[in-house]
Order: sequence, then C-alpha cells, then structure tokens
Amino acid sequence: MAKRITAVALAFIYSLIYAIVGPMIKSQNLSFSRAYIVPFIVCFVLGTIVNLLFFSVIPQNKAAILNSRIFAPVKRLESKLSDLLDKLGNRKLLLIVWALIFVAWVPVFLIVYPGVLSYDTISQTESAMTQIINNHHPVLHTWLIRVFMRMGEKAFGGYEYGIGLFSLLQMILLSYALARLVVLLRKKKVPSLLVVTVAVASALWFENACLSVTMTKDILHSAFLVLFVCHYVEIVTAPSEYISKKLNLVTLPIVSFLMCAFRNNGIHIFIFCFAVLLVLRIKKIRSIKKYLVLIPVILLPIVVFKVYSGPVFTAMGIEQGQVREALCIPIQQLQRVAVFRADELTAEQTERMDYYIDNLNWREWAPGREYDPFFADPAKSGFYSNRYKEDSIAFWKFYLRTGKQFSKDYVVAFLSNTLGYWYPGYYDYSHVMYDNYPAEQFIVPLERKSILHSEGLEKLYRSMCLSDTWRNAYVVRLFFVPGFLIWILIYSVIISWRDKKFFTRELPLFIPLVAQYGIMLLSPMSSFRYSWPLALMLPIVLIAIIGNKEKNLVEENEAESK
Repeated sequence: MAKRITAVALAFIYSLIYAIVGPMIKSQNLSFSRAYIVPFIVCFVLGTIVNLLFFSVIPQNKAAILNSRIFAPVKRLESKLSDLLDKLGNRKLLLIVWALIFVAWVPVFLIVYPGVLSYDTISQTESAMTQIINNHHPVLHTWLIRVFMRMGEKAFGGYEYGIGLFSLLQMILLSYALARLVVLLRKKKVPSLLVVTVAVASALWFENACLSVTMTKDILHSAFLVLFVCHYVEIVTAPSEYISKKLNLVTLPIVSFLMCAFRNNGIHIFIFCFAVLLVLRIKKIRSIKKYLVLIPVILLPIVVFKVYSGPVFTAMGIEQGQVREALCIPIQQLQRVAVFRADELTAEQTERMDYYIDNLNWREWAPGREYDPFFADPAKSGFYSNRYKEDSIAFWKFYLRTGKQFSKDYVVAFLSNTLGYWYPGYYDYSHVMYDNYPAEQFIVPLERKSILHSEGLEKLYRSMCLSDTWRNAYVVRLFFVPGFLIWILIYSVIISWRDKKFFTRELPLFIPLVAQYGIMLLSPMSSFRYSWPLALMLPIVLIAIIGNKEKNLVEENEAESK
C-alpha cells in the first residue's frame, strides 16, 4: 500500500510541476489558466501508471519477468557479457574503456582544435597572460592555462598549440575518470549489460566529447569529482577493503584537493559528503576502530586546501573571489522586489536596495535596474560585495525582513532562477558552447585551427550543441535538459528504498549527487554546464538500486550483532 501511495503522490507532484507550475514560471504569468487542466490530468494518469509499474508491479513480479521467454535473450546476452568481462579483469577493462572513450572524442578534438574557447576564457586567458590577482576563476586552473600557453608559444611558435595540449590533458583525465567509474560499477556487481551501456554512452554522448575540449574550469573539476566519487563509493560499500589498500590512502587526499582546487565549491561537496556519512554511520564507525585511520586521510585535503587558499594566496597577493558569486539567489530575490515592488518599498528600503545593488541609473544604454528572472548575472554584476563584507549581519537582517514582507516574490525569484533544474520543459540554457569567441577579443589572438575538415561531422556537432531539435523530442530530451536529472535521482532513491537498512546502506551513495544538486541550485542560472557533473556521476545510482552491497557490508553487520 505504501508503494502505491508513493506512486500516486509522486505522479501528482510531477504533473503539478510539469503541467502547471513550470509553464507559469516560464511565462512569468502566475495566474492559473484552464488550459493547464487537461495536460495535468493526462500527465497525472500516465505518471500514475508508470509509477505503479516501477514501484509495485515490476518489483512484485521480478522473478516471473526475469524468467519469462521475452527476457531470455537479454539473460543470454548478460551471461555472455559477464563471462567476457570476467576474462578481461578490471585492469584490462579499465584500459579498454579508457581507450574507447578517448578515441571516440578524438574527431571533436580534431575539428575544433585547439579547443572550444568560450564561457570565461576571455577573462581567464587575460589573467593567465598577465597577472593572476584573484580566485574568481580557480587559480590552479588559470596557472595551468598560463603554463600550457607559454609552452605552446615557446616550443611550437603559437599559443594555440599549448591550448591543444591542454585539451588533450583534459580528454585524458576525464576519459580515465569515466573509465574508472565503469570499472567501479562492475566491481559492485551491477549487471554487465548496464556496465557496457554506461561505457558506450560515456564515449558517444556528444556533450562529453565537446566539453572535454572546452577550456573551462568545469572540465578538470568534473574529472576529479568523478574520481573522488569512486573513492567515496568504495568507502561507503567496502570500507575495510578500501583501507587495506594503502595506495587509496595516498590518492584520496590528492584527488580530493584537486577537485576542490579546480572549482571553488568543490570543498563544500567534499565536506558535505563525509559529514553526512559520519552522521549516518556514526554507530558503525564507533564500533569498528580500524575506520579511525580514515579520519586524518579525510581531514588532510581540507587542511591543505585551507592553507592553499589562505596563507598561500595571501603570500602571492591573490584575493578571494567576490562573495556575490555565492549569493546569486538572495541577490535575484532582492532585485525582483526592487523592480516589481518599487512602489511598495519605503524610502529606507529603497535606500538599502541601492546600497547593496547598483540601480544602474547612470548608464546611457538600458538605464535602470536589470532583472532577468532566469539569469542572475545582470543583478549579480551590480552587487557591492565590499559593502556586504563590511556588515554581513546587517545584510541578512535586511534580506530576511524584506523576504517576510515579499515572500511570494522571493519564492518566484528562486523558482525562476532554478527553473531548468526542476522543470523538464525548460532548456534555454541547456546548450553546449561550440563556437569560439572572436579571436580579436582575446589578449592575444586565438584562432580555431581545425585539423580535420568534415562538413558532415561539424554540422552534426554544431546541431547537437546548439539546435533545439533534440531538446524538443520528449525521449531524446532526457540527454539534454537538466530538469530531468533531479527526477531520475528522486525515482532512484525511491526504488532503492527497500528496508530499514536504507539509511546506512543505500542513502549514503546518493549524498554526492545531492551535494552537487545543492550547488546547482545556488548557481547563477540553470545551465547544462553546471548540471553536467551530476550527469557524469548519475550511474552510481545503479549501485544503490541493483548493485550487490550485502557482500560488501558483512563487517558492519557483524559489528552490529556484537
């Protein structure tokens, strides 16, 4: 009965969001229309049927389905693939998948050589070629760009050659991380057919190929994030086995530090994962003393990162990034109130608004406040971070008082800015950059010097990256729109929820995904670029749903019985 109630409730919530709330927020028309009723009913009926199949019918008839004649060819294929992977072994499987993914990405590299120079590359290459003065773009990433650009200019006579080598480095590390994840699925007894599917999808999913050669901080951060998650899953599922391999105790701090250093919010993911794991597993940790060896290993990257981003930055004259980067949602909420509720604000409130966010009245073009409901940068760029730092408590008091008065506007501002992360029908920022910025906009002219000239492939990749055709197709949209990821995550959590052991066995495996989703909600817009790391990590839900965890957790069960 509980599963049936869950199926109906989840179908209702999804239908409400997909057929009513999402379209209202997208259109910024918050009045209810009768036109929403029929789509809601259709979505609710279909959703209920699908949910009942997933949560009730299929689990109750699992044995009959697996033993049916229809499923027989799948079972035979699974058996053959399993035998093949057993013969290969994990090391050979890693090398084969690594090579498969890397080779599959090579055509993109040859076409866009030396890489895709979009997003933040104009300002970052300027810092790389002059002076690194702040951590707005991660210092380590900017420094690497400097090293490779100068190496390309000195060794080969052009900065583009260095960028090309940097793209190759990204491809190597990211393809290795994804191959490592595939091997992890195999080790955790995920069916071989799904393991192979993940490997092939990692190689052929065009976003991976295009982003692997894009010079932005997200790429190396994502590579080390996937590697970190592999370590984390091993710790969650087989802690004693993990501790027994001394190499793990060395590589975990290195991988974790690099994950944090290549993107400023990496440290929050790291701390959140192990803090929640500590809470969920505190009884087991206290009863099994050998787990204590992990404590210094986990604390080490935190200490090193704090030293790196503190005293080291100070000694090098590098400032931290502006605090406004972490305040996208509060800034958007205040800006919405300032724009749409100006007539209701007191003189004191208006003065405080102008004190924290520039009213932009001085501009000759488009004077006045800018507010884009789906993109925080216009408002964020006018935020005075220094005034926030002077008295952050005063800011939060003003923010909370304003929110109490204009709570509806705060809710709408939050839903608007995060629309693409929960509404599957919104994909305005789900495109992947393909074209470079004009060469003359860089501090040193940087041009695309394609090695492979294929009109067909270039048209395909450009269409995949920029065309809405794929995003309009309901099934295909799953691979393009960030809003589907959270629903896949929610369904995975519910399906994996089997018994009272869920909170100590399955739930910890979802923590990195939850942490990444939380980071996404605080981002300046619901861009695929920000949700991409979550998509890369998503295969670990297979371990929670169908992986063989019981064998890996024997030691915890023994400890509980004492």
